[in-house]
Amino acid sequence: MACLKWMVQYFFLIFCSTLNSVISQRFPSTRPPGIWKNNPSNRSWNFNDGTQVRPILAQYSYGRPNFGFGFFKNGSTNAFYLVVIKFRAGATLATSEYDPPPILVWFANRNDPVGENATLELTASGNMVLKESDGSRVWSTNTISKYSTSISLNGKGDLRLENSVQGFLWHSFANPTDAWLVGQHFRLPKQLSSGVSSTNFSIGMFHLAIGDGGLQAFFASDPPQMYRAMFPFQRDYLLYNFSCGFLNYTDGHVYYGSERGDFQYIRLESNGHLNVYLLVDGYKETLMANLLEDKQLGDCIFPTVCGRYGICSDGRCTCPGPSRENVSYFRPLDATHPSSGCAEINPPSCLDTKLHTFQELGNVTYFSFEPQLYHTDIDRCKKECLSDCHCKAAFFKYEVNMSDGNCSLLTELFSLMAVGKSASTDNNFAFIKVQSPSDRKKSFLVLTLASSLSSLLIFTVLFIGSYYRYAKWRNKFFFGRQREENFTDESSLDVSTVLKKYSFEDMISATKNFNLMLGKGGFGTVSQGTLENGEKVAVKQLGSNVRQGKKEFVAEVKTVGSIHHFNLVRLMGYCAERFNRLLVYEYMCNGSLDKWIFDQSKAQALTWEIRQKIIVGIAKGLEYLHHYCNKNIIHFDIKPQNILLDKDFNAKISDFGLARLFDKNQSHVSSLPRGTPGYIAPELIRGHDITAKIDVYSLGVVILEIICGRRNSDSPGDYLIDIVKMKVEQDRLADLVDDCNNDLQVHKEEAVKVMQIAISCLQTNLYRRPTALKVVKFLEGSMDIQPISDYSFLTIIHGGAPVAIVDRIDSSLPMASILSGPR
Repeated sequence: MACLKWMVQYFFLIFCSTLNSVISQRFPSTRPPGIWKNNPSNRSWNFNDGTQVRPILAQYSYGRPNFGFGFFKNGSTNAFYLVVIKFRAGATLATSEYDPPPILVWFANRNDPVGENATLELTASGNMVLKESDGSRVWSTNTISKYSTSISLNGKGDLRLENSVQGFLWHSFANPTDAWLVGQHFRLPKQLSSGVSSTNFSIGMFHLAIGDGGLQAFFASDPPQMYRAMFPFQRDYLLYNFSCGFLNYTDGHVYYGSERGDFQYIRLESNGHLNVYLLVDGYKETLMANLLEDKQLGDCIFPTVCGRYGICSDGRCTCPGPSRENVSYFRPLDATHPSSGCAEINPPSCLDTKLHTFQELGNVTYFSFEPQLYHTDIDRCKKECLSDCHCKAAFFKYEVNMSDGNCSLLTELFSLMAVGKSASTDNNFAFIKVQSPSDRKKSFLVLTLASSLSSLLIFTVLFIGSYYRYAKWRNKFFFGRQREENFTDESSLDVSTVLKKYSFEDMISATKNFNLMLGKGGFGTVSQGTLENGEKVAVKQLGSNVRQGKKEFVAEVKTVGSIHHFNLVRLMGYCAERFNRLLVYEYMCNGSLDKWIFDQSKAQALTWEIRQKIIVGIAKGLEYLHHYCNKNIIHFDIKPQNILLDKDFNAKISDFGLARLFDKNQSHVSSLPRGTPGYIAPELIRGHDITAKIDVYSLGVVILEIICGRRNSDSPGDYLIDIVKMKVEQDRLADLVDDCNNDLQVHKEEAVKVMQIAISCLQTNLYRRPTALKVVKFLEGSMDIQPISDYSFLTIIHGGAPVAIVDRIDSSLPMASILSGPR
């Protein structure tokens, strides 16, 4: 019977293909060369929701528009996307504004919208290229020298580039975005990626991987977390049925799109749902099923349904309530929108782990339970999380007794799930790491005294403040301003209270009077020291030129003191007494990256695996700074001297003396150009407004240096990037892989792929240059980079260093950044 079922479905598939060929009356196509300009004077299709399409191709069935291809924009923006659309029944393609809105089924440039006068060109050599009005490339099929003879749009919505000899050279069905159409066969492995929202088409936080392991849905955390899966048999059954336009639903009905002229498709939504839609009568869009739904838990299985730390129960969102001690650790981000998530009232800090504890949540679990510890007990599960500062929560499950269960430890935490009695409530425990307030209660006597003496206290404060201001004015008047400048204003630091402040005497004792020097530069020295508890540290002592270094000192304390991540060097404390300014860092026994990649005697120790780990570590550090801090941070000075290595060669970013904080809704930052020559993004030298992508440019240079084993600038006018340009245009990037390292030669093919990622980071077009978030995805293989055909951007601007850079370099000493990283 099973064999008979598969045979029936096979012949039905053939029937479907034949039926589609009969229905599709016209297959519009065009031949190269051709250029289409996105211009307001061109013909446009207008729809009743304000959206507009400027067409290139249209496909008709029975005299009515079926699919279209062209430039699309919605009614609220002037950004255009090159798309394939599905028309609803009733569309006339008239210039009126009464046609029903189309369905977007494919995007060419979903991350990089273009503006007016952008062009799509089908070249004589067979490449389809989308360019901005200034000529910069945005997207390409990368089919150069394959000599396509036509571009067409068929009756299933597949945009095709083909020639008469080889057949398909490229087609949109083989490059899916967020939608999956009837007849679309996947060549494994392939994936769908959600959009950010219904109006923001950029790649969002969810992706669906379709491979030999089945169909798996992931959330883009660090690392990615799988929230649903279909095993190979289920996946194959789904692929087979949908390719011919029918699916078996839970109500027992079988739907086939062509039987009534209905259109059926699947979309991965911005909330992680994998929805099946049907256009009933070709017009009414009806949600038929969510293929990733869970009948017992409903929407609670989706990672963002209740935001960070929110608990989902029966579709409702709440924050973790008060603990057993009646202490509240969480509050709603927006009380009017519970699904927006919860915020930590007192976030745990890696600088004071003694106050770390757990809020226990019974009958609560997580959408992604992947055990790190098997056959263990609750106490060990909690202990493991407490011992790792970056662990945010521990989840424990057991079947028979609490001494034999599995433990999952998470460094990223999103929505939680309350499980009902039908799901064995007694065997699920969640332990959310929190920070205990150091002083939770005040005595009644203190409160009474504070109330009684409030008037006297206010008077005293006002008197002392007035006297202080008078004394300060007097000192300035009689002794000049130089005396004031010899002191560091500690109040201006505004650092977290858990960042320890050391006295200068403590530092003299810890470093044995700064006897063991690790580095020296224009801003002072870095010395090795040992604290009273035996922990080794690196103490960065700024020079006595207060006016020059105070700004950098304050910036570094405020920046590094408020963040913590595995790939960022940890600032343990600081000293600010008069003109003595010191920063106390964790000690990194393997020093800075430049000492390993540019020293042939040491380079052999850095295997390809270690270099990969270092590259990914730097990228993840930048990803955290740019995307996950409360206020995002631009580093400004990414280079090998500022990448430190611990005993296991884990990379940690250091030197935040030039860093700038900016709000999440602030897309550009105005600032003087600064950094280190050879690593500076072109937009800094040109004096343009800058974005966080200037760090991505520097990362690209560093990756090339790590793989090639040579500096970007070994001598004035001699740049590695210029050599890379020549080699990549000759398709000989492999020549540049460090030949002093035998292991790199063995993994030369992998190294070249990473070099191509580095090259994408160097693009001068900011729309094309990836974010740090995307670079991490490229390196981890969860996203493919867009091919590059024009490498003219690989040119160092030889305009000299900006003034802000020249002023801070002392030619007689090593670069100042040598100081910033503990060695």
